[in-house]
Amino acid sequence: MNLDRTIMQSRRRRILAAAATLLLAACATPRYETRVQLVPPADAAGQACVAACEAQRITCQDACQARYHECAKALEPQVEAHYLDALKQYEIDLRRYATELRRYEIQLQFEWMHRHPFIHPWWWWDPWPGPHYPPPEPSPTMPTRESVRAQLEKTHCQDDCGCLPAYDACFIACGGQRVTETVCVKNCPRQ
Repeated sequence: MNLDRTIMQSRRRRILAAAATLLLAACATPRYETRVQLVPPADAAGQACVAACEAQRITCQDACQARYHECAKALEPQVEAHYLDALKQYEIDLRRYATELRRYEIQLQFEWMHRHPFIHPWWWWDPWPGPHYPPPEPSPTMPTRESVRAQLEKTHCQDDCGCLPAYDACFIACGGQRVTETVCVKNCPRQ
């Protein structure tokens, strides 16, 4: 009886040690970041061209933001209806979670009774150790009007109008350079 328990404990220690080793190895992976630097042209004509590109970029971004705010404003009547739908779905998910939680608690009580030495004489031997019924998923999160509004805006309104790629192309056409560099920022290998 003690031998089986010792073997189980040894097996668990090896599994935990392997998991800890994998976790530490994943944490030590180098992390890289790509940095972009724009080098403006040296001549006056090129600098005037870049200034015109900058004005076009600002105009593009302002128009894009105006369209986004207009789209978000147009979605306002739909927010309340979607919020009520989200609340109904939350109620359904909460009931399902409560049912799964009750089922899990009952399973744990059954496991305890099954393993108690006075109730079951073979409590130390189990070919499938641990709870047979997995714990329920994390509890559902209650929706808010703001989260529903943000989701609607994300799916219906466009906040990226492609102003920066157009600016980069204009900048390079004016004689500027776009320099891209990949740099290690965390857990860097020693050189």
